Amino acid sequence: MRLLIDFSTTETNKTDASIVKPISPNWKYGFSTLILCMVIAKRCCKQIALPQFSGWVESQLPIRLIQRLAKTTNNVSESESTAFPTIKGSPITSGFGWRIHPLTGERKFHSGIDFSASKGTPIYASEAGLVEFAGSKGGYGKAVIINHGAGKSTLYGHAKALSVRKGERVLAGQMIGEVGSTGFSTGPHLHFEVRLNNKPVNPRPYLQRGR
Repeated sequence: MRLLIDFSTTETNKTDASIVKPISPNWKYGFSTLILCMVIAKRCCKQIALPQFSGWVESQLPIRLIQRLAKTTNNVSESESTAFPTIKGSPITSGFGWRIHPLTGERKFHSGIDFSASKGTPIYASEAGLVEFAGSKGGYGKAVIINHGAGKSTLYGHAKALSVRKGERVLAGQMIGEVGSTGFSTGPHLHFEVRLNNKPVNPRPYLQRGR
């Protein structure tokens, strides 16, 4: 059965079941278009709720297509129009490189940058990609790792809560969790890493370029 999304309604309480309608038995020919339309609806039409399809629709699309889609829909909010992984303007309290660890007092290499933010502040995917890890990760506490393809990945650590799962595809600017202080942490903040071929690199140049 082929399906079509109905965008004609202006009601704010429409659910996924009521906006997806069958139009022919040859469903497989329109399946990719259906998925793409549902991602766009989820991103751009905030009045349309897609609870049952959240996460699942993105899992049906390749990373490259999600990245292209993100470029055309990343003007939803200020937080999504930049490469920042949390609310824009959150101060960086610890940079990339060697430092004196605030808890141990030892000189250690800091593999990312820390954004100061209160508990519950949204954490956003800085780029589109595939969630390859979501859960507890030692000193990182609750963390998410997103694979963006071409050997690039990002890590988001010390979260209070996570809103994505391993295997889910996410869009740039999509909320993936909330700032917290889990793991080996001095207080509420977001630890953010950019990795190239699993090696941490300085995230600042990527943040400066934006999306």
